[in-house]
Amino acid sequence: MLYDAIVVGLGPAGSTACYTLASRGLSVLGIDKQRHPRYKSCGGCISTKISGLFDFDISHLFEETIYGITFTYKYRRKLDISSDRPIAHNVMRDTFDYFLVEQARKAGAEIVEGIRVASIADDGSSVTVTTAEGEAHTARFLIGADGASGPVGRTLFGLNPRQAAISITAEIPCKLSGPARVAGHEYVDYASIPAGYSWVFPKKDRLSIGVAADAAKVGGGIKRYFNEFISAHPLLSGITPHDICGWTIPMYHSGVTEAVKGRVALVGDSGHLVDPFMGEGIYYAALTGKTAAEAVYNSVTSKTDGLAQYQRWLEKDIFPEFSAAARLSYLTYKYPRLWYSIIEKNPDIMRRFYNVIRGEESFCSFYAWTEKKAKTSPFMMLRLWVESIFFRR
Repeated sequence: MLYDAIVVGLGPAGSTACYTLASRGLSVLGIDKQRHPRYKSCGGCISTKISGLFDFDISHLFEETIYGITFTYKYRRKLDISSDRPIAHNVMRDTFDYFLVEQARKAGAEIVEGIRVASIADDGSSVTVTTAEGEAHTARFLIGADGASGPVGRTLFGLNPRQAAISITAEIPCKLSGPARVAGHEYVDYASIPAGYSWVFPKKDRLSIGVAADAAKVGGGIKRYFNEFISAHPLLSGITPHDICGWTIPMYHSGVTEAVKGRVALVGDSGHLVDPFMGEGIYYAALTGKTAAEAVYNSVTSKTDGLAQYQRWLEKDIFPEFSAAARLSYLTYKYPRLWYSIIEKNPDIMRRFYNVIRGEESFCSFYAWTEKKAKTSPFMMLRLWVESIFFRR
């Protein structure tokens, strides 16, 4: 059988692509090496703009809606910055991802799970995927959604999964309570890990906790920082986490320039299409999965250069945003003390950034605004920098 498309990987990117294609009447085969539901190491925080991507309801999957963030600097200098509107939702990835896979299946996608892909060949007119069991499947197009270390991005595009952030996460079955608890708040700490942050994300009956940082900066020391996080964070006193997992976060970087080759497109983590400032991957996975699928649909039904259309969209709408986010990331994580001093004195900066998370303002616009603010207030910035170095712990 010649499918219109094969999708390798059934996380949010792959399942959204499968759903988009199948719901529009195309034949699509989705392949995943694991079986759903399955646990996925992830904080599970998604921007509120996620709901606008789907024509079905996902609100029942939200474990907690976030209205603000409680920041700390090396677990001190607590700073609550709230909003009167939701910023994000927290989900459990096993139930969230499984629901999306089932929506794709109901729409008519053929789903094959527990099968690894052994090889991929693009002959110019079709793409053939051969599984580890020796079965060959052929399609007009292939969408690679198999993660940072998956075979599609690694073998066909030469992407290096080591060019990423690394994280350690754990789920703790408990709820925050008492005076430390702020309803609808997440907890983020800066500077306790180089070039990264640690977090506590509340959910219905558990906490998702973790640390994440640039792999090149922390290397094999990530576990030490995680243990220090558990020992030092006031919310985690006396807690012994179990089922600790490590994972890579394939952030966008300047070396990521193409997500299309021939009849193959990369989406989500496979293409390093992850926000380099916050590490938000779920929303962009679903967004790129949907957009790549629409490009495939256009190519199949109207014989347009559909995949080139997807590449152009990335270059116009996504890469500039990620480039601005990367500049923010550099300033924040290279100078965390300065960054923290600034938001302590100007919490409205972070409240404005909440609009970026919601999708109401772009990274480019926010970065231009902060840059202008810095240029027009040079002495204030210098004073904050001096204070952050000499007068703070």
